[in-house]
Amino acid sequence: MLWARCSQSRYGNEITGRPRWREVHPSRQRECMEELRCQVCVQQSSRTALGYLFLAAQQTDVPADGWEGHLTAQPPLCLEHAKAAVEQCGHLVRAGAVTLRVRVPRLYGVIGTLYRTGPDGEPEPVEFDGESATTPLPYKQRQLTPWFLASQLVRELRGVTVVDLDDLVPAA
Repeated sequence: MLWARCSQSRYGNEITGRPRWREVHPSRQRECMEELRCQVCVQQSSRTALGYLFLAAQQTDVPADGWEGHLTAQPPLCLEHAKAAVEQCGHLVRAGAVTLRVRVPRLYGVIGTLYRTGPDGEPEPVEFDGESATTPLPYKQRQLTPWFLASQLVRELRGVTVVDLDDLVPAA
């Protein structure tokens, strides 16, 4: 898979700056999703017997089996930064946050840009309408889509338990 590149603000080996909740850096997102690290501090995410700690935006159309099989491009979090995300991430503040413990966060695929050969023989992005531009490309289909520039790694959440974040924080 070809991955998008962009610069990072680093001081030595430390990433500097404040979290930009809306603009997740592709390299950092990939690293945190691959290694199941906190997306804010890049340290070990919170993990218990119930699984890793993920946040999701509240949805009105949650299926009957709940969050089982939910696809996410949001890396897990440590307890400290989960609380900060619920308070500071505009999307989670507006929609409401759901706290999930996930036993099996399986690698699923990627989100990115599909390209095709243009009339001049150069690559050009394929334009999509609506949500299809953010629909993940499953890894099992990547051989069928050779001109794909990935920007976010996606995991499928299995073994999901909905928990209350307020109950988790004091225990930390």
